[in-house]
Amino acid sequence: MTSLFFFVLAFACSTSKPGGDTSSAETETTLRPVGTPSDHACPAMESTNTGSFSSGGEERTVTMVVPDSPTEGMPLIFFFHGLLDPGSTPRPTAYLASALGLQQRANDLGVVFALPQSGVLSRLGIQFFMWDVEDGESADVQLFDDIRSCASTNLGVDMARVHAVGNSGGGLFTTMVVRERSDALASMVEISGGSDIDMLTFESPLSAYETPEVAVPSLVISGGENDEWPGGGLTLVDFEAASDALADQLAADGNYVVRCHHSLGHSIPMAAITAVELWTQSHVFNHTSTVQEAGVESFEELSDWCAEHS
Repeated sequence: MTSLFFFVLAFACSTSKPGGDTSSAETETTLRPVGTPSDHACPAMESTNTGSFSSGGEERTVTMVVPDSPTEGMPLIFFFHGLLDPGSTPRPTAYLASALGLQQRANDLGVVFALPQSGVLSRLGIQFFMWDVEDGESADVQLFDDIRSCASTNLGVDMARVHAVGNSGGGLFTTMVVRERSDALASMVEISGGSDIDMLTFESPLSAYETPEVAVPSLVISGGENDEWPGGGLTLVDFEAASDALADQLAADGNYVVRCHHSLGHSIPMAAITAVELWTQSHVFNHTSTVQEAGVESFEELSDWCAEHS
């Protein structure tokens, strides 16, 4: 992306369809076909690894976390990382997989995690990992398509149990994935994400919301009044407000939404990871589980801060 938005982000770090139309979400229920990878290439998927492959004419990196004893028909959970500095975190997906203990979770749950790596943006001599949250049909959406296709062919994952999870900038990108690829998703989770980010002189918002073609059960999590970026007295993105906006839009369009608020600011509390596990285990394509069916109310650490949103 070449927008002024990331020029501003770099400087700071150095210190559609409108809601309300439910018709398409209620009637379109065809699962998106599995296509051929754009460059006829796939990343290594036989076991857990971080590797590269060609997608859309570019070399892209992804960390695949595969159970030690994989089976046919496993769920596939995409996890999109947030905005990071390549200098301090040169392998963001491998770092995130390790920090969240995803190998053990993959083994315990019998799921595959796909953690793609975003592109790198340069502004004022500073570089950032960041997703394209402006262009709906971007190289990053193509990357999602290619990994999904490869996982179907090479791992035999269940295409009806593909989920999108994102944090921070990855949460904002998850909004784009839901808008463009709702027919490929069983559910989505955003941890400090949102929609319609107004930034300076831009005429159009970033992560602009559009009604999903297929209803997507959505778990929207944020960290309270201090869930902002970059912080330190400067707020360019208010993730609490952006998450509120997304939850309202999704609910108005007939999507089932559970809204969770913690008080730990712009972070990923482990209770949120528990919520991700419960949510993704409880949903398949074109089927919505209620908060009770998803098990949220059965966990004391979640029931106090998660509720149905309408």
